[in-house]
Amino acid sequence: MEDSIVILKARFKSNSLSLYGILLIIYNRNQDLDSYNAVVSTFSSIYDLEPHLGWERFEESILDVKWKGSYNNSMTGSLMDNISGISKDDHLKSQLYEYLSNYDYDNAEVLIYDTINRIIHDKNLILEIGIQEITPDEFKDTKEKRSKVQTSTEKSPVEDGSAILPIEPILSPVKGKPLYELKIGDKIMARIVANSDRANYFIDLLDLRAEGGLKPIACEIIDIKSGGKNAPVEILTRIGPGIYGKCSEDERQVKLRIYDPITDGPQVTKVDGKKVIRKAPAAEPSDSQKLPKSTYLIIGLFVVILIIFILLLFISFS
Repeated sequence: MEDSIVILKARFKSNSLSLYGILLIIYNRNQDLDSYNAVVSTFSSIYDLEPHLGWERFEESILDVKWKGSYNNSMTGSLMDNISGISKDDHLKSQLYEYLSNYDYDNAEVLIYDTINRIIHDKNLILEIGIQEITPDEFKDTKEKRSKVQTSTEKSPVEDGSAILPIEPILSPVKGKPLYELKIGDKIMARIVANSDRANYFIDLLDLRAEGGLKPIACEIIDIKSGGKNAPVEILTRIGPGIYGKCSEDERQVKLRIYDPITDGPQVTKVDGKKVIRKAPAAEPSDSQKLPKSTYLIIGLFVVILIIFILLLFISFS
């Protein structure tokens, strides 16, 4: 056990609340809680991951669920905070390591059960854990092999012959959506970066030039990737048939502007080689544009007086 990496894998579910989750805790060779991750979701498919499977499967599944956005953000955040509390409490951290290193499943389950149940509050919570011990070299080799497999077998969502253009997302610090909350299917506003003849060609094709610069366009997110919590986030978007946009963001707390069909105006897309303008719905007048009720009352009275005046003239001449 000395000089080994000790890993806890767990899955849990609450049938009464229809909540499911998985978590991963990794102790390094120095017996320190090196890293952890967890996710809570209403999708039961994540509970299909059995504790006897390798730690890398748990890590991949947690990251995949988070980047797809199919999880409970509040409960996941609270569970992550509770696990962080274990890492910061020397007594709890040492106690959990002792249970894991001795393969003491019963006491390890009790500690993790209490950690989860403080969030989910279900006395019938079902928890299963697995303990895995590997050498630092095995840990490193697994990460390297997994990275190579992902690179070689990963299928691109972009069709052959499509144009992938560099884009620059529009930031919106107040009303925007945080980068870490974005999910596939969201539409963000972005500008195509005019750094090549090809990019300029599509800018002109989509009629995105304006006197003040380039107009933004709606881009639908079709893929989100990240190499880790400190690595940049790559976002792949679809601008139109055969036209894609790609960008990379380092700051995960940044907020991006989400497409609003009312305020963002017509959107130009390319369909069957032709430009098609998709008009935005007409906006209702704002409160500042509406006339006050007193004005309508005055106009009504004026109309009534005018009618009476016309009737009196008619009577006087009859």
